Amino acid sequence: MIKLIFRLVLFYLLVLSLNSFGAQTDSLVNIELEPKIAKQIATIKLTRLLLPVPKELISNDATLQLIAGIEKIQAKFSIVNAWPKTDKVSSDNYIRLLLIEVEQQTLASKNLTLYWHNHQKNQLTLTNETYLNQVDVTLIFPTQSWLAQALLLHPEYNQDDHDWYIEPQKKYAYYFTNQDLLSKKGYPANKAGQWLYDRPQAIFQLFIMSGEQHWLTEGNRLSSFYQQHIDEEGLFTLKKRFDVKYSMPKGLLYDFLLSGSGEAKNALKKIYQASLAWDENYSSRRGFWTERNQAAALNTAVSYWEVSNDEAALVRINNIIDATVEMTFNPQDDWQLRGCPQHSFKSHEGWGDNSPACSPWMMALLGDALWRYYLLTNDKRAAALIDAFGDFVLNYGLFYGDKRVKNIVIPKYIVAIENSEQEELNQWTDPQHACDVAGLLGKSTYVKEASGRDGFMMKTLFSALLEQCQQSYVRFIKEKNKKQNKPYWSLKPPRRFGWMYSTTSDLPWLNSLLGAQF
Repeated sequence: MIKLIFRLVLFYLLVLSLNSFGAQTDSLVNIELEPKIAKQIATIKLTRLLLPVPKELISNDATLQLIAGIEKIQAKFSIVNAWPKTDKVSSDNYIRLLLIEVEQQTLASKNLTLYWHNHQKNQLTLTNETYLNQVDVTLIFPTQSWLAQALLLHPEYNQDDHDWYIEPQKKYAYYFTNQDLLSKKGYPANKAGQWLYDRPQAIFQLFIMSGEQHWLTEGNRLSSFYQQHIDEEGLFTLKKRFDVKYSMPKGLLYDFLLSGSGEAKNALKKIYQASLAWDENYSSRRGFWTERNQAAALNTAVSYWEVSNDEAALVRINNIIDATVEMTFNPQDDWQLRGCPQHSFKSHEGWGDNSPACSPWMMALLGDALWRYYLLTNDKRAAALIDAFGDFVLNYGLFYGDKRVKNIVIPKYIVAIENSEQEELNQWTDPQHACDVAGLLGKSTYVKEASGRDGFMMKTLFSALLEQCQQSYVRFIKEKNKKQNKPYWSLKPPRRFGWMYSTTSDLPWLNSLLGAQF
Protein backbone atom coordinates (compact mmCIF):
# COMPACT_ATOMS: atom_id res chain seq x y z
CA MET A 1 0.00 0.00 0.00
CA ILE A 2 2.83 2.41 0.89
CA LYS A 3 4.52 1.72 -2.46
CA LEU A 4 1.25 2.33 -4.30
CA ILE A 5 0.64 5.63 -2.51
CA PHE A 6 4.22 6.73 -3.19
CA ARG A 7 3.89 5.97 -6.89
CA LEU A 8 0.57 7.80 -7.11
CA VAL A 9 2.18 10.85 -5.52
CA LEU A 10 5.06 10.63 -7.97
CA PHE A 11 2.64 10.35 -10.88
CA TYR A 12 0.66 13.37 -9.68
CA LEU A 13 3.79 15.46 -9.30
CA LEU A 14 5.05 14.34 -12.68
CA VAL A 15 1.87 15.41 -14.44
CA LEU A 16 1.89 18.69 -12.54
CA SER A 17 5.50 19.48 -13.36
CA LEU A 18 5.61 18.41 -16.99
CA ASN A 19 2.66 20.40 -18.27
CA SER A 20 5.34 22.80 -19.49
CA PHE A 21 9.08 22.98 -19.05
CA GLY A 22 10.19 26.31 -17.63
CA ALA A 23 11.64 27.94 -14.55
CA GLN A 24 10.14 26.04 -11.62
CA THR A 25 10.91 25.82 -7.91
CA ASP A 26 10.04 22.15 -7.42
CA SER A 27 9.76 19.57 -10.13
CA LEU A 28 10.65 16.08 -11.26
CA VAL A 29 10.99 14.08 -14.42
CA ASN A 30 10.97 10.36 -15.23
CA ILE A 31 13.83 8.82 -17.18
CA GLU A 32 13.56 5.26 -18.42
CA LEU A 33 16.99 3.67 -18.60
CA GLU A 34 17.89 1.21 -21.31
CA PRO A 35 18.42 -2.27 -19.81
CA LYS A 36 22.13 -2.18 -20.63
CA ILE A 37 22.56 1.03 -18.62
CA ALA A 38 20.76 -0.44 -15.60
CA LYS A 39 23.00 -3.50 -15.89
CA GLN A 40 26.06 -1.27 -16.14
CA ILE A 41 25.13 0.50 -12.90
CA ALA A 42 24.77 -2.88 -11.19
CA THR A 43 28.16 -4.16 -12.35
CA ILE A 44 30.51 -1.17 -12.69
CA LYS A 45 31.97 0.74 -9.76
CA LEU A 46 30.92 4.15 -11.10
CA THR A 47 28.53 5.02 -13.94
CA ARG A 48 28.46 8.54 -15.34
CA LEU A 49 25.18 9.75 -16.81
CA LEU A 50 24.94 12.96 -18.83
CA LEU A 51 21.61 14.80 -18.90
CA PRO A 52 21.01 17.82 -21.19
CA VAL A 53 18.50 20.15 -19.53
CA PRO A 54 16.04 22.59 -21.18
CA LYS A 55 16.36 26.30 -20.57
CA GLU A 56 15.56 27.78 -17.15
CA LEU A 57 14.51 24.47 -15.64
CA ILE A 58 17.09 23.43 -13.02
CA SER A 59 18.99 26.18 -11.21
CA ASN A 60 22.69 25.74 -10.58
CA ASP A 61 22.09 25.87 -6.83
CA ALA A 62 19.27 23.32 -6.77
CA THR A 63 19.11 20.32 -4.50
CA LEU A 64 18.71 17.12 -6.51
CA GLN A 65 17.68 13.57 -5.73
CA LEU A 66 17.58 10.48 -7.94
CA ILE A 67 15.07 7.72 -7.17
CA ALA A 68 14.62 4.26 -8.68
CA GLY A 69 11.17 2.94 -7.89
CA ILE A 70 10.87 4.08 -4.28
CA GLU A 71 14.56 3.80 -3.39
CA LYS A 72 16.92 6.74 -3.21
CA ILE A 73 20.05 6.32 -5.29
CA GLN A 74 23.48 7.35 -4.09
CA ALA A 75 24.54 9.85 -6.73
CA LYS A 76 26.84 12.82 -7.14
CA PHE A 77 25.65 15.77 -9.24
CA SER A 78 27.87 18.31 -10.98
CA ILE A 79 27.55 20.91 -13.73
CA VAL A 80 29.24 20.42 -17.09
CA ASN A 81 27.66 23.43 -18.79
CA ALA A 82 25.34 26.27 -17.78
CA TRP A 83 22.97 28.27 -19.94
CA PRO A 84 24.68 31.46 -21.15
CA LYS A 85 23.55 34.83 -19.86
CA THR A 86 23.42 38.31 -21.33
CA ASP A 87 22.35 39.81 -18.02
CA LYS A 88 25.27 39.76 -15.62
CA VAL A 89 23.21 41.49 -12.93
CA SER A 90 20.73 38.65 -12.46
CA SER A 91 21.80 36.01 -9.96
CA ASP A 92 19.73 33.28 -11.63
CA ASN A 93 21.85 30.64 -13.32
CA TYR A 94 20.58 27.43 -14.85
CA ILE A 95 22.11 24.07 -15.67
CA ARG A 96 22.27 22.99 -19.28
CA LEU A 97 24.37 19.84 -18.97
CA LEU A 98 24.20 17.83 -15.76
CA LEU A 99 26.60 15.02 -14.85
CA ILE A 100 25.16 12.32 -12.58
CA GLU A 101 27.70 9.87 -11.14
CA VAL A 102 26.06 6.74 -9.74
CA GLU A 103 27.89 4.28 -7.54
CA GLN A 104 27.56 0.55 -8.18
CA GLN A 105 24.19 -0.75 -7.01
CA THR A 106 21.31 -2.93 -8.14
CA LEU A 107 18.45 -0.65 -9.09
CA ALA A 108 14.95 -1.42 -7.88
CA SER A 109 13.66 -0.16 -11.22
CA LYS A 110 15.07 1.02 -14.53
CA ASN A 111 12.58 3.88 -14.33
CA LEU A 112 14.40 6.72 -12.61
CA THR A 113 12.88 9.87 -11.20
CA LEU A 114 15.03 12.98 -10.96
CA TYR A 115 13.67 15.41 -8.39
CA TRP A 116 14.94 18.95 -7.90
CA HIS A 117 14.25 21.95 -5.70
CA ASN A 118 15.53 25.22 -7.17
CA HIS A 119 17.33 28.15 -5.55
CA GLN A 120 18.51 26.35 -2.43
CA LYS A 121 22.04 27.80 -2.43
CA ASN A 122 23.37 24.30 -2.90
CA GLN A 123 26.93 24.44 -4.21
CA LEU A 124 27.12 22.12 -7.20
CA THR A 125 30.64 21.69 -8.53
CA LEU A 126 31.76 22.39 -12.08
CA THR A 127 33.14 19.41 -13.97
CA ASN A 128 36.24 19.83 -16.08
CA GLU A 129 35.73 18.56 -19.65
CA THR A 130 39.23 17.09 -19.54
CA TYR A 131 37.92 14.68 -16.93
CA LEU A 132 35.03 13.68 -19.20
CA ASN A 133 37.46 12.99 -22.05
CA GLN A 134 39.09 10.32 -19.91
CA VAL A 135 35.97 8.44 -18.81
CA ASP A 136 32.91 6.84 -20.39
CA VAL A 137 29.78 8.97 -20.23
CA THR A 138 26.26 7.76 -21.06
CA LEU A 139 23.72 10.16 -22.53
CA ILE A 140 20.26 10.04 -20.93
CA PHE A 141 17.09 12.08 -21.47
CA PRO A 142 13.39 11.61 -20.65
CA THR A 143 11.87 12.22 -24.11
CA GLN A 144 12.83 13.39 -27.59
CA SER A 145 10.89 16.58 -26.92
CA TRP A 146 13.02 17.25 -23.83
CA LEU A 147 16.21 16.73 -25.84
CA ALA A 148 15.01 18.98 -28.67
CA GLN A 149 14.15 21.71 -26.18
CA ALA A 150 17.58 21.46 -24.56
CA LEU A 151 19.62 21.46 -27.78
CA LEU A 152 17.52 22.74 -30.68
CA LEU A 153 15.56 25.23 -28.52
CA HIS A 154 12.29 23.84 -29.83
CA PRO A 155 9.13 24.40 -27.82
CA GLU A 156 7.18 21.41 -26.61
CA TYR A 157 4.99 20.17 -29.47
CA ASN A 158 3.39 17.01 -30.82
CA GLN A 159 6.28 15.18 -32.43
CA ASP A 160 3.88 12.91 -34.28
CA ASP A 161 3.63 15.83 -36.71
CA HIS A 162 7.23 15.66 -37.90
CA ASP A 163 7.33 12.42 -39.90
CA TRP A 164 6.92 14.43 -43.11
CA TYR A 165 10.23 16.08 -42.26
CA ILE A 166 12.43 13.34 -40.80
CA GLU A 167 11.40 10.35 -42.94
CA PRO A 168 12.70 11.89 -46.20
CA GLN A 169 15.66 13.28 -44.27
CA LYS A 170 16.62 9.75 -43.25
CA LYS A 171 16.44 8.58 -46.87
CA TYR A 172 18.85 11.30 -47.94
CA ALA A 173 21.02 10.81 -44.85
CA TYR A 174 21.68 7.15 -45.67
CA TYR A 175 23.29 8.39 -48.89
CA PHE A 176 24.91 11.46 -47.35
CA THR A 177 26.68 9.43 -44.64
CA ASN A 178 27.79 6.55 -46.90
CA GLN A 179 31.27 7.58 -47.95
CA ASP A 180 31.65 4.64 -50.33
CA LEU A 181 28.61 5.81 -52.29
CA LEU A 182 29.79 9.41 -52.23
CA SER A 183 33.27 8.48 -53.44
CA LYS A 184 31.85 6.48 -56.34
CA LYS A 185 29.91 9.58 -57.37
CA GLY A 186 33.04 11.73 -57.27
CA TYR A 187 32.68 13.19 -53.78
CA PRO A 188 35.62 11.99 -51.65
CA ALA A 189 35.71 12.82 -47.95
CA ASN A 190 38.72 15.09 -48.42
CA LYS A 191 36.91 17.35 -50.90
CA ALA A 192 36.47 20.55 -48.92
CA GLY A 193 33.26 21.68 -50.63
CA GLN A 194 31.36 18.65 -49.34
CA TRP A 195 31.73 19.95 -45.78
CA LEU A 196 29.83 23.17 -46.34
CA TYR A 197 26.60 23.83 -44.41
CA ASP A 198 27.75 21.89 -41.35
CA ARG A 199 27.39 18.20 -42.14
CA PRO A 200 27.65 17.06 -38.49
CA GLN A 201 24.96 19.53 -37.41
CA ALA A 202 22.40 18.17 -39.86
CA ILE A 203 23.00 14.58 -38.75
CA PHE A 204 23.01 15.37 -35.03
CA GLN A 205 19.68 17.14 -35.54
CA LEU A 206 18.31 14.02 -37.17
CA PHE A 207 19.28 12.02 -34.08
CA ILE A 208 17.76 14.60 -31.74
CA MET A 209 14.46 14.57 -33.61
CA SER A 210 14.26 10.85 -34.43
CA GLY A 211 15.90 9.27 -31.38
CA GLU A 212 17.63 6.71 -33.60
CA GLN A 213 21.05 5.83 -32.21
CA HIS A 214 22.46 5.26 -35.69
CA TRP A 215 22.39 8.98 -36.41
CA LEU A 216 24.18 9.82 -33.17
CA THR A 217 26.94 7.42 -34.22
CA GLU A 218 27.12 9.02 -37.67
CA GLY A 219 27.10 12.52 -36.21
CA ASN A 220 29.98 11.59 -33.91
CA ARG A 221 31.92 10.17 -36.85
CA LEU A 222 31.47 13.29 -38.98
CA SER A 223 32.29 15.57 -36.05
CA SER A 224 35.44 13.59 -35.34
CA PHE A 225 36.56 13.89 -38.98
CA TYR A 226 35.97 17.63 -38.93
CA GLN A 227 37.86 18.06 -35.64
CA GLN A 228 40.80 16.10 -37.02
CA HIS A 229 41.03 18.64 -39.85
CA ILE A 230 41.07 21.74 -37.66
CA ASP A 231 44.64 22.92 -37.13
CA GLU A 232 46.01 24.86 -34.17
CA GLU A 233 45.07 28.13 -35.87
CA GLY A 234 41.46 27.02 -36.18
CA LEU A 235 41.63 26.61 -39.95
CA PHE A 236 39.97 23.79 -41.89
CA THR A 237 42.97 22.03 -43.38
CA LEU A 238 41.15 20.69 -46.45
CA LYS A 239 40.67 24.31 -47.55
CA LYS A 240 44.30 25.38 -46.96
CA ARG A 241 43.38 29.03 -46.35
CA PHE A 242 41.00 30.98 -44.14
CA ASP A 243 37.40 30.85 -45.32
CA VAL A 244 34.86 31.59 -42.61
CA LYS A 245 32.11 29.62 -44.31
CA TYR A 246 34.03 26.42 -43.50
CA SER A 247 33.46 27.14 -39.82
CA MET A 248 30.93 24.53 -38.77
CA PRO A 249 30.22 25.34 -35.14
CA LYS A 250 26.77 23.89 -34.53
CA GLY A 251 27.93 20.32 -35.10
CA LEU A 252 30.67 20.88 -32.52
CA LEU A 253 28.16 22.49 -30.16
CA TYR A 254 25.81 19.50 -30.40
CA ASP A 255 28.73 17.09 -30.04
CA PHE A 256 29.64 18.81 -26.77
CA LEU A 257 26.07 18.94 -25.47
CA LEU A 258 25.51 15.26 -26.27
CA SER A 259 28.80 14.00 -24.82
CA GLY A 260 30.52 16.68 -22.75
CA SER A 261 33.46 16.32 -25.14
CA GLY A 262 36.32 18.63 -24.28
CA GLU A 263 37.81 17.99 -27.72
CA ALA A 264 34.67 19.33 -29.40
CA LYS A 265 34.66 22.38 -27.14
CA ASN A 266 38.33 23.02 -27.82
CA ALA A 267 37.82 22.73 -31.59
CA LEU A 268 34.93 25.17 -31.33
CA LYS A 269 37.15 27.62 -29.47
CA LYS A 270 39.78 27.37 -32.22
CA ILE A 271 37.38 28.03 -35.07
CA TYR A 272 35.80 30.87 -33.10
CA GLN A 273 39.19 32.54 -32.72
CA ALA A 274 39.92 32.00 -36.41
CA SER A 275 36.51 33.39 -37.39
CA LEU A 276 37.43 36.76 -35.87
CA ALA A 277 39.35 37.41 -39.08
CA TRP A 278 36.00 37.96 -40.80
CA ASP A 279 35.18 41.68 -40.68
CA GLU A 280 31.47 41.97 -39.97
CA ASN A 281 31.28 45.55 -41.25
CA TYR A 282 30.47 46.33 -44.87
CA SER A 283 31.34 49.40 -46.92
CA SER A 284 31.29 50.22 -50.62
CA ARG A 285 35.09 50.11 -50.60
CA ARG A 286 35.08 46.52 -49.50
CA GLY A 287 35.57 43.58 -51.82
CA PHE A 288 33.92 40.24 -51.06
CA TRP A 289 30.86 40.05 -48.76
CA THR A 290 27.94 37.63 -48.55
CA GLU A 291 25.20 36.84 -46.07
CA ARG A 292 26.53 33.27 -45.93
CA ASN A 293 29.86 34.41 -44.50
CA GLN A 294 28.19 36.77 -42.05
CA ALA A 295 26.01 33.84 -40.96
CA ALA A 296 29.03 31.59 -40.44
CA ALA A 297 30.72 34.21 -38.27
CA LEU A 298 27.57 34.78 -36.20
CA ASN A 299 26.85 31.07 -35.81
CA THR A 300 30.40 30.49 -34.63
CA ALA A 301 30.25 33.29 -32.07
CA VAL A 302 26.85 32.19 -30.75
CA SER A 303 27.89 28.53 -30.52
CA TYR A 304 31.10 29.34 -28.69
CA TRP A 305 29.22 31.66 -26.34
CA GLU A 306 26.81 28.81 -25.59
CA VAL A 307 29.58 26.47 -24.46
CA SER A 308 31.75 29.07 -22.72
CA ASN A 309 29.59 32.04 -21.66
CA ASP A 310 32.61 34.05 -22.80
CA GLU A 311 32.02 37.81 -22.58
CA ALA A 312 34.25 38.48 -25.59
CA ALA A 313 32.11 36.12 -27.67
CA LEU A 314 29.02 38.06 -26.58
CA VAL A 315 30.69 41.29 -27.70
CA ARG A 316 31.44 39.66 -31.06
CA ILE A 317 27.79 38.59 -31.39
CA ASN A 318 26.59 42.11 -30.70
CA ASN A 319 29.06 43.58 -33.17
CA ILE A 320 27.89 41.26 -35.95
CA ILE A 321 24.23 41.95 -35.25
CA ASP A 322 24.82 45.71 -35.06
CA ALA A 323 26.69 45.63 -38.38
CA THR A 324 23.84 43.68 -39.97
CA VAL A 325 21.29 46.12 -38.54
CA GLU A 326 23.28 48.98 -40.07
CA MET A 327 23.35 47.30 -43.50
CA THR A 328 19.65 46.51 -43.34
CA PHE A 329 18.15 49.67 -41.86
CA ASN A 330 20.77 52.28 -42.82
CA PRO A 331 22.17 51.00 -46.13
CA GLN A 332 25.24 52.35 -47.92
CA ASP A 333 25.36 54.75 -50.85
CA ASP A 334 21.90 56.21 -50.28
CA TRP A 335 20.30 52.91 -51.28
CA GLN A 336 16.62 52.75 -50.44
CA LEU A 337 15.44 50.79 -47.42
CA ARG A 338 14.46 47.30 -48.61
CA GLY A 339 14.72 45.07 -45.55
CA CYS A 340 17.87 43.11 -46.32
CA PRO A 341 21.61 43.60 -45.64
CA GLN A 342 22.31 45.36 -48.93
CA HIS A 343 25.73 44.99 -50.52
CA SER A 344 26.92 45.36 -54.07
CA PHE A 345 26.19 42.66 -56.60
CA LYS A 346 29.87 42.65 -57.51
CA SER A 347 30.98 42.11 -53.90
CA HIS A 348 28.68 39.09 -53.76
CA GLU A 349 29.28 37.46 -57.14
CA GLY A 350 32.71 38.78 -58.14
CA TRP A 351 31.30 40.27 -61.35
CA GLY A 352 28.61 42.73 -62.37
CA ASP A 353 28.02 46.27 -61.18
CA ASN A 354 27.93 47.98 -57.81
CA SER A 355 24.15 48.16 -57.54
CA PRO A 356 22.63 46.65 -54.36
CA ALA A 357 21.90 42.95 -54.02
CA CYS A 358 20.74 40.37 -51.48
CA SER A 359 20.40 36.58 -51.63
CA PRO A 360 17.21 35.04 -50.17
CA TRP A 361 18.74 31.63 -49.48
CA MET A 362 21.85 33.13 -47.89
CA MET A 363 19.58 35.37 -45.85
CA ALA A 364 17.96 32.14 -44.64
CA LEU A 365 21.37 31.07 -43.32
CA LEU A 366 21.90 34.42 -41.61
CA GLY A 367 18.31 34.45 -40.39
CA ASP A 368 18.81 31.08 -38.73
CA ALA A 369 21.87 32.33 -36.83
CA LEU A 370 19.86 35.35 -35.70
CA TRP A 371 16.97 33.03 -34.78
CA ARG A 372 19.22 30.96 -32.53
CA TYR A 373 20.29 34.07 -30.66
CA TYR A 374 16.71 35.33 -30.51
CA LEU A 375 15.52 32.07 -28.95
CA LEU A 376 18.35 32.23 -26.41
CA THR A 377 17.91 35.89 -25.46
CA ASN A 378 14.73 37.35 -27.00
CA ASP A 379 17.00 39.97 -28.59
CA LYS A 380 14.91 42.68 -30.28
CA ARG A 381 17.48 43.45 -32.97
CA ALA A 382 17.59 39.82 -34.06
CA ALA A 383 13.79 39.73 -34.16
CA ALA A 384 13.63 42.93 -36.22
CA LEU A 385 16.09 41.54 -38.76
CA ILE A 386 14.23 38.23 -39.12
CA ASP A 387 11.01 40.19 -39.54
CA ALA A 388 12.53 42.41 -42.23
CA PHE A 389 14.19 39.53 -44.07
CA GLY A 390 10.83 37.85 -44.54
CA ASP A 391 9.35 41.06 -45.92
CA PHE A 392 12.23 41.36 -48.38
CA VAL A 393 11.66 37.87 -49.74
CA LEU A 394 7.94 38.57 -50.06
CA ASN A 395 8.45 41.90 -51.83
CA TYR A 396 11.57 41.32 -53.92
CA GLY A 397 12.79 37.75 -53.72
CA LEU A 398 10.36 35.67 -55.80
CA PHE A 399 9.57 34.63 -59.33
CA TYR A 400 7.16 32.14 -60.86
CA GLY A 401 7.94 29.08 -62.88
CA ASP A 402 6.02 28.19 -66.02
CA LYS A 403 3.54 25.38 -66.53
CA ARG A 404 6.35 22.82 -66.85
CA VAL A 405 6.92 23.25 -63.10
CA LYS A 406 3.22 23.86 -62.35
CA ASN A 407 3.65 27.64 -62.10
CA ILE A 408 5.15 27.38 -58.61
CA VAL A 409 6.48 30.36 -56.70
CA ILE A 410 10.28 30.17 -56.48
CA PRO A 411 12.80 32.05 -54.31
CA LYS A 412 15.44 33.85 -56.35
CA TYR A 413 19.03 32.75 -55.93
CA ILE A 414 20.11 36.39 -55.74
CA VAL A 415 18.16 39.62 -56.13
CA ALA A 416 19.88 42.34 -58.17
CA ILE A 417 17.64 45.02 -56.76
CA GLU A 418 18.30 47.82 -59.26
CA ASN A 419 19.56 45.82 -62.24
CA SER A 420 17.48 42.69 -62.71
CA GLU A 421 19.32 41.84 -65.93
CA GLN A 422 22.09 40.46 -63.72
CA GLU A 423 19.75 37.89 -62.21
CA GLU A 424 19.96 34.36 -63.57
CA LEU A 425 16.59 32.81 -62.79
CA ASN A 426 16.44 29.03 -63.08
CA GLN A 427 13.10 27.33 -62.45
CA TRP A 428 14.79 23.92 -62.34
CA THR A 429 17.50 24.52 -59.73
CA ASP A 430 16.31 27.50 -57.69
CA PRO A 431 13.47 25.46 -56.08
CA GLN A 432 16.22 23.51 -54.29
CA HIS A 433 16.08 26.32 -51.74
CA ALA A 434 12.36 26.01 -51.03
CA CYS A 435 12.93 24.39 -47.61
CA ASP A 436 15.53 26.80 -46.24
CA VAL A 437 13.72 29.90 -47.48
CA ALA A 438 10.47 28.45 -46.09
CA GLY A 439 12.29 28.21 -42.77
CA LEU A 440 13.15 31.91 -42.93
CA LEU A 441 9.55 32.83 -43.76
CA GLY A 442 8.20 30.68 -40.93
CA LYS A 443 10.52 32.40 -38.47
CA SER A 444 9.54 35.80 -39.82
CA THR A 445 5.86 34.92 -39.46
CA TYR A 446 6.45 33.75 -35.89
CA VAL A 447 8.16 37.04 -34.98
CA LYS A 448 5.35 39.07 -36.52
CA GLU A 449 2.62 37.17 -34.71
CA ALA A 450 4.57 37.18 -31.44
CA SER A 451 4.48 40.98 -31.56
CA GLY A 452 0.76 41.00 -32.30
CA ARG A 453 1.02 41.96 -35.96
CA ASP A 454 -0.73 40.41 -38.93
CA GLY A 455 1.40 37.79 -40.66
CA PHE A 456 -1.21 36.60 -43.16
CA MET A 457 0.74 37.30 -46.36
CA MET A 458 3.94 35.89 -44.91
CA LYS A 459 2.13 32.81 -43.66
CA THR A 460 0.59 32.29 -47.11
CA LEU A 461 3.99 32.39 -48.77
CA PHE A 462 5.41 30.15 -46.04
CA SER A 463 2.70 27.60 -46.80
CA ALA A 464 3.41 27.73 -50.54
CA LEU A 465 7.12 27.02 -50.14
CA LEU A 466 6.49 24.49 -47.39
CA GLU A 467 4.24 22.55 -49.75
CA GLN A 468 7.15 22.27 -52.17
CA CYS A 469 9.44 21.20 -49.35
CA GLN A 470 6.97 18.47 -48.40
CA GLN A 471 6.99 16.89 -51.84
CA SER A 472 9.79 14.60 -50.72
CA TYR A 473 7.34 13.13 -48.21
CA VAL A 474 4.80 12.61 -51.00
CA ARG A 475 7.51 10.63 -52.76
CA PHE A 476 8.23 8.70 -49.56
CA ILE A 477 4.56 7.72 -49.14
CA LYS A 478 4.22 6.69 -52.79
CA GLU A 479 7.26 4.45 -52.57
CA LYS A 480 6.06 3.00 -49.29
CA ASN A 481 2.62 2.22 -50.73
CA LYS A 482 4.21 0.57 -53.75
CA LYS A 483 6.59 -1.30 -51.44
CA GLN A 484 9.58 0.23 -53.20
CA ASN A 485 11.93 0.14 -50.26
CA LYS A 486 14.91 2.01 -51.64
CA PRO A 487 17.53 2.18 -48.90
CA TYR A 488 18.58 5.73 -49.76
CA TRP A 489 17.90 8.71 -52.00
CA SER A 490 20.81 10.50 -53.63
CA LEU A 491 21.32 14.27 -53.78
CA LYS A 492 23.41 16.26 -56.20
CA PRO A 493 25.52 17.85 -54.94
CA PRO A 494 25.53 16.01 -51.60
CA ARG A 495 26.16 19.25 -49.68
CA ARG A 496 22.59 20.14 -50.63
CA PHE A 497 21.61 17.95 -47.67
CA GLY A 498 23.22 20.52 -45.38
CA TRP A 499 21.40 23.55 -46.72
CA MET A 500 18.10 21.64 -46.80
CA TYR A 501 18.27 20.45 -43.20
CA SER A 502 20.82 22.37 -41.11
CA THR A 503 18.68 25.51 -40.81
CA THR A 504 15.23 23.91 -40.99
CA SER A 505 14.76 21.75 -37.89
CA ASP A 506 12.10 24.24 -36.71
CA LEU A 507 9.87 23.60 -39.72
CA PRO A 508 7.73 20.85 -38.11
CA TRP A 509 6.76 22.88 -35.06
CA LEU A 510 6.41 26.10 -37.05
CA ASN A 511 4.16 24.18 -39.42
CA SER A 512 2.01 22.99 -36.51
CA LEU A 513 1.93 26.38 -34.81
CA LEU A 514 1.23 28.52 -37.86
CA GLY A 515 -1.46 26.25 -39.23
CA ALA A 516 0.23 25.44 -42.53
CA GLN A 517 -0.73 21.81 -42.10
CA PHE A 518 0.45 19.15 -44.54
